[in-house]
Formats: sequence, C-alpha cells, structure tokens
Amino acid sequence: MMLKVCVDATAIRGQLSGIGFYNLSLLRALNELQHSQQFQGQFSLQIYYQPGLKDWCQGNWQKKHHLAEFTDCTCLPLPVTLSDRLVNFPNPILNLLEKRLDKPDLIHGIDHYIFPSQKAINLLTIHDLTFLKFPEFVPPIVQRYHQRILRCLPFAQGILTFAESTKREINEYYQFPLERIFVTPQASRYRGSQLSTEPSSPKNKFINESLLATIPYNFAVPYFLFVSTLEPRKNVVGLIEAFNLFKQVTKAHHQLVLIGQLGWKYEPILTAIANSAYQDQIHRLAYVPNQWLGEFYQRATAFVYPSFYEGFGLPVVEAMNFGLPIITAGAGSLPEVMGDSGVLVDPQDTQALALALEKIVSDTDWRDHLRQKSLTRSKDFSWENTARKTLEVYQSLIA
Repeated sequence: MMLKVCVDATAIRGQLSGIGFYNLSLLRALNELQHSQQFQGQFSLQIYYQPGLKDWCQGNWQKKHHLAEFTDCTCLPLPVTLSDRLVNFPNPILNLLEKRLDKPDLIHGIDHYIFPSQKAINLLTIHDLTFLKFPEFVPPIVQRYHQRILRCLPFAQGILTFAESTKREINEYYQFPLERIFVTPQASRYRGSQLSTEPSSPKNKFINESLLATIPYNFAVPYFLFVSTLEPRKNVVGLIEAFNLFKQVTKAHHQLVLIGQLGWKYEPILTAIANSAYQDQIHRLAYVPNQWLGEFYQRATAFVYPSFYEGFGLPVVEAMNFGLPIITAGAGSLPEVMGDSGVLVDPQDTQALALALEKIVSDTDWRDHLRQKSLTRSKDFSWENTARKTLEVYQSLIA
C-alpha cells in the first residue's frame, strides 16, 4: 500500500532564507525520492499551502513562483493566523478545508504549526526554541510560536527537529516523549559536485568573469565571511568587536564581509560598524543570489559564526561544503553540527574569537588542516539524506 504524505509549503514565499529554504529543499529532495527507482510506488507526495493574511484578504490564493515546479499542490484558503485560532473550539471550517486534501495518511507541518487534521497522522516541525530560551532575541511575532505549538501538541503524533540538543530541549520544555521526537539534519544548497577539490585555490566559478565584476567586493582582498540574518541572536556585534581587536593586533589586510538581510533590532549592528575604526573594511551585503553567495563562500579565508544559539546552524554546513576553516560558538546545536571539524569559542568571549581569527591567518598548516576537516565533515550532510531520514519518520509514524 502506497503511503500518501502531505507536506506544508506555506513558508515558501518571498526571498527565501531559513525556514523557507529548508521547506523548499526538503520538498525537492522528497520529490526526487518518490520518482527514484528505489522508492517509486512506496510513497506519494502532495503539497499544501495556506495564503498569507494580506494575500487572503486580497483574494490572491495562487501558489508562489517557487512552487511552480510541483504539480500536486493544493491551497487551503485560510491563513495560518485564523486556522490556528479555530482549533480552540469545534467548527466545520477546518473539516471543510481538510476535504480539499486527497485523504493523506500523514500531514507534515513545517513551521512550528500543523494544520489540525482529524483523519491523518500529524507531524510537527520545531526548528529551535529561541523564543523560550532567549526571548530577548526574537520579535513578539516569533514569541507567539510557543502558544501555537501548545495548541498543536494535543493532536501531534510526532515532532521533527534538526539536532539532538534541540530534541532534548523540546522534551524538557514541552514534556513531549523523546521516542516521538525525531532528528533529521539539514544540508547545504550547494551540491558537492559543484565545488572545487582545492578550496584554497578556487577553480570553480559560480558566475562568469564579466558578471563577477558586478559583485561589490574586490576578491583580491582577503576576508572573513559571515552569512545569516543580521539580528541580536547571531552575535554580529561581538564579531565586529573581535574583528576590531584582530585588526589592532595583526594589522592584517583581511576584511570582514557580512551577508544577510537586516533582521529584528539590527540597529546596534549598524552602530557597531559605524563606530569601528575599520568601518571601511567591514562590508555589509543584503540578500544576494546563490551564485554570488557561492563565490563568497568559495573565496573566503574562513567562515565565522559566533551565534548565541542555533537549532541547527545551516550556514556552518554550507561553509563546510566549501572546505572553509570554521570558527563558531560552542552553544546550542553548533558543537553537534561541527563535530571536531572546526574551532569552538565562547560567544561571549570576543578576545578568544579575535585570537582564533589571528591563528587562522598566521598558521597556514592549521588552516589547511581545518579545510580538510570541513570537507570531510560536509559529506555527512545532504538533502537526499535528509529526505530519506524524513521518509523513515513518516513510515515509523504510520506503522
């Protein structure tokens, strides 16, 4: 009997990052899996999405362009904001919406919420617990995830997350049984076949030379790279302070490149850049195309990610794919993701971070050793592997 799974795609809209990127990558990998020779006939993938509140009010229920590649895609024409509230009391609306789905065996909610199916197994994804552990790092709209999760837990048969550390936190905060919390690590947007085997001397070009000239950075100048949303949780101010110390001590030519959209409470980050004696050597780029980002990963001296807390830490895995030496925080899931392949520092210790930057630059043998460790560790992460593990979760819940 073929297993029918229905996966939420509501997070796939706008400029993708974080949850939206995970959502689309998982769907693509599951779609490839269902058509593979090994799994053909074992499961079928259906996709559903709910419109945003603004789109719903305007009658715009069409699927976003990112979903154009998927044929079996169904709209549940009610925003999550409303369907989440309706679960509090009996009503016919949710049952009517569920009838739009093709009687799936399992429904998988991607973004801290799952449509309350009465007939299917319900699997809920929780990315991290920042809103509980560090509420000062997230805006009020994200802090509401806690109440949303509490409303979903009574009808969730399983929870999916991305690291063992997050699994333990979910069990601790929500008393959800450990045996029903499943871990499926994420992976990079860049396939290993795209990458140069000698990361210290890039041979792979993600864009041609003429387009390379349009990128607002002179790649002849060495740099440290940070990639993520610019917000308090990512400890970007601490990174800038460590970079200032590094420059004071070494007088090295290295610069700092920050790639990411401005997030919640970003103002102190811009202030730290403006107040830096090396502000002309700190480069901030907003959202960039994947090809541009690939070039920045490919050419960096090291990747630096001193985040205070992560439920997984996807940028670290992407940097591993390029064989980058990595300096990251010994906090949250990051030590688990890194293994022994990089440098872990206390995110509160800017002096230790500055010393790590200095050693990366001065000790070429150590830097090359870290490059090789990164490449080796990167082989543990692929979207095919994520899809296979996710399918195993589906099958275990149905059994």
